[in-house]
Amino acid sequence: MLRFAGRRLLTVSAAVNSTPSNDVVHAQESILDTLSPRKITEILDKYIVGQVSGKKAVAISLRNRWRRRQLKDEDLRKEILPKNMLLIGPTGVGKTEISRRMARITDAPFVKVEATKYTEVGFKGKDVESIIEELYTNAKVKAKKALEKEREEEALNMALDAVYSSWIIKQRASASDSFPQTEGTINVDEKEDIDGEEASRLSKRKSSSRRKANHDDGKGDQVKGKNKDEDVDGSKDELLRSETADNGTPSLVTSKVTLEYFKEHYKDIFKDDSVTVEIAAPQANQKNLMSGGVDLQSVGILLGIGSAAPRKIMVNKTVSEAVSLMMQEALGKLIDENTVNTLARSLAEEEGIVFIDEIDKVVADPSIKGDNGDVSSTGVQQDLLPLVEGSNVTMKDSSVISTDNILFICSGAFHATKPSDMIAELQGRLPVRVELTPLTEEDFRCILTEPKFNLLRQQKELLKTENIEVVFTEDGIHELARVTCAVNRQGQNIGARRLNTILERTMDTYSFNCEDYAGKVVIVDAKVVRDATEKLQKNVNLAKYLL
Repeated sequence: MLRFAGRRLLTVSAAVNSTPSNDVVHAQESILDTLSPRKITEILDKYIVGQVSGKKAVAISLRNRWRRRQLKDEDLRKEILPKNMLLIGPTGVGKTEISRRMARITDAPFVKVEATKYTEVGFKGKDVESIIEELYTNAKVKAKKALEKEREEEALNMALDAVYSSWIIKQRASASDSFPQTEGTINVDEKEDIDGEEASRLSKRKSSSRRKANHDDGKGDQVKGKNKDEDVDGSKDELLRSETADNGTPSLVTSKVTLEYFKEHYKDIFKDDSVTVEIAAPQANQKNLMSGGVDLQSVGILLGIGSAAPRKIMVNKTVSEAVSLMMQEALGKLIDENTVNTLARSLAEEEGIVFIDEIDKVVADPSIKGDNGDVSSTGVQQDLLPLVEGSNVTMKDSSVISTDNILFICSGAFHATKPSDMIAELQGRLPVRVELTPLTEEDFRCILTEPKFNLLRQQKELLKTENIEVVFTEDGIHELARVTCAVNRQGQNIGARRLNTILERTMDTYSFNCEDYAGKVVIVDAKVVRDATEKLQKNVNLAKYLL
């Protein structure tokens, strides 16, 4: 075991100084190899209805990233920058969903923020550079998962080695406690040689072992030196039967349960056995290490007191639980923080997508004179300029992120203002403009039925758990779309989000009185929808207060 442990330590040391493999670094590239703009649009069609121009724009943007990576000329590649986008359209038409789905297609680091959360430097509030910090944090999560997946098999072997050693020690201790010190060999059939209570216990163990052996149909074929025709059939109790040494001390026959056999059966035969393993003590919540806006963790590191090795504790767990814990311990040794940060920095810089919503809310209305407007609105736009144009941002861990190749997508409804009211410098850094159209009644009908996980399917599956079968008729679906479109016209137009209001208003009777409809079929037709939403359609003022 010492020689094996030494080889593991060399592996861990080598892994700490290693860099991410090419398979991990270029994972996103392999995904885009087979995705043309048309195929990307087809994927988006499964989740988003309409908005063809918006889908085309993001599909082209994704493919351009792949094209840039194929260039052999390094100098030319540096000159090609992503074309940042401005999505214009009313709320609820799919602006955010298009960007979110685009990020999921490539599993790229993605962060969505609201422009109104940030203030100009010098004012109380969040600095716009914290956007890149959030993106970097997201990239670190993805980088760690990618590295863990790459080294998962090695970590599992290390975990099983440690758990097997603990299991052997535990079984030896149990055997020493279970058997008395006697001369010669203990025979469980000769109960007259030991006291009655001990004989009864040993007899029950043997009987239980034989029953388990018969039930397992000869699993002992896999055990060295035994077969199913012998008294020991490979059951766990028989494998662990003690023998006595020449000095009369019982000893465990560990050769019967080899490491290979343990690895094959740790999920079934040995999963409920108890073992004692050493793990790192739980760390304090990093979010709570703040006092008056001061990062106490950073202060501790500067003072030389924040980088101490984590305290170790001993815990009793089942084999299945211990393997999971020790896998995390092994991954922590195989994957050091510097490797994660290096890969995360690469992912954030080359694959990162930043979606800035409500950009129109930080655009001052030129018709308003004086100091009535938000004094920091123009300042936020000016602070965004270096990020969108390309700059270096220093993170809390001293990593430097270049924003040159990060894709920025800004969106806004622009009800009270126009895109031309933005400062000219920011307009020029959002060259791709896409206007998303308001949703029509036909669009609402498609939203109810076409997406992979549409709203009607969600309602059906939820009520199916109550043993209620829901059937939406064609006229019922058309009525849902018509009412949604009408209420949007009467009150505030909130787009597809209004469908949730109309559908919940229609289904609330069945959801609340579920026990009355258990085992029945509920038909939702046009009449049911009209009766449920009649008051909502007539009262325009009421509609304004409903989402």
